Amino acid sequence: MAQRLKDKVVIVTGASRGLGEYCARKYGEEGAIVVVAARTEAETNPKLPGTIHSVVAAIEEAGGRAMAVACNVADQASIDAMVAKVLERYGRIDVLMNNAGILPPGNLSSIQTKHWDLEIKINFNGPFYATRAVLPAMLEQKSGSVINISSVAADRLSGAYGVIKRGLEAMTMGFAEEHKGDGIAFNALKPVGAIDTPGMHFGSDDPERFAGLPKPDSYVEAATLLALATPATCTGGVFNDLEALARLADEVTKRRFGV
Repeated sequence: MAQRLKDKVVIVTGASRGLGEYCARKYGEEGAIVVVAARTEAETNPKLPGTIHSVVAAIEEAGGRAMAVACNVADQASIDAMVAKVLERYGRIDVLMNNAGILPPGNLSSIQTKHWDLEIKINFNGPFYATRAVLPAMLEQKSGSVINISSVAADRLSGAYGVIKRGLEAMTMGFAEEHKGDGIAFNALKPVGAIDTPGMHFGSDDPERFAGLPKPDSYVEAATLLALATPATCTGGVFNDLEALARLADEVTKRRFGV
């Protein structure tokens, strides 16, 4: 393994399962010190396997380094406490991936207002507060990368979820513009399509329903390249994984993924 992120301190929110876990494990393989930040400390539903501790164990079993921190991104105080623990232990933060998110049912005209408020707290305010929490350390270092996870729903303004994700993309570009001279890159990443995760299977009694969904290989490679981004190489971008590979990958990697 190339160890492209050797000794970098990387925070991934919502990393107890799904795309967050996939990225956390990839970052561990690449030599990063991975902070697995999520709410789930104990498994309560077998259909939603994974905890912050199981992901840390998987990273360590593969030879990597990781730290589990319970964090609720709907709560600014919880985010601030998580970041303080990371800085106390490691003294720096090199990458923040704002991955935690929810997808309540409903479009703009039908979503329950309590679900709208919760989605704003988690999918929009969470990345804002987490970014603000890591900014002082990154500004002092004069380096860092923030990756906000969006969705193709933002492209078509699909429901409340898509509208809020479009807002997250705009926030990403705003932070990038404000800090383009500070050594910190801000980019947004979204899967080009559905990827096999526990969340995709949740609520379905048909184990074959999602058979054939792609593995996260191109997505986690794109996430790695964006973790390495600087304002000189890429900032203010909004990419799906294939677009990120086309922009940032070397020719060998592009051929491997058919880009």
